[in-house]
Amino acid sequence: MSMKDVFQNYQPVENPEFGQKKKLIGDAVAQVVSLEKMTAKSGADWVIFKCEAIHPIADPKGRETTLSAGDELTRVYNPNDNESMQELANDLFTAGIEFNKDVDTDDALVASMAEGAKGKLVYFRTWTKDKTEEQKAKNPQKPPFFQNITVKSRSLINDSNSTPVLPF
Repeated sequence: MSMKDVFQNYQPVENPEFGQKKKLIGDAVAQVVSLEKMTAKSGADWVIFKCEAIHPIADPKGRETTLSAGDELTRVYNPNDNESMQELANDLFTAGIEFNKDVDTDDALVASMAEGAKGKLVYFRTWTKDKTEEQKAKNPQKPPFFQNITVKSRSLINDSNSTPVLPF
């Protein structure tokens, strides 16, 4: 088949990184890319815990997973909400990430967390739940599902799943 035949007969689709958000389903070991505090255009503050999957884990029951090496796994926390900050503390503790809590400011605390987390490996579990028709209608520009990401125990990381798998 020639290039001309392909371009005449193929209906192109938008690349996934620019199109609909990918549903992330399954477990993976990820490496911490960053942990930082940022301010949104709306003025709201957020703490962003960003990781990149390095080794997807096959489901032991054979269920379909969609995680691939290179997928971004991000958790977002509200620094002005006690429950959200407790969740961040639990996630860092569960992942085995240690940092200095004896600092003077919130910014220094985030910097200490970032330093302690940088490059560490974290075991994540991801799943999705489809939105109802009413929820989809409220925000049609948003993905039609809720993405859930949780940090699992650092004890789940071992020699065989902490080796990066290159995405090709």
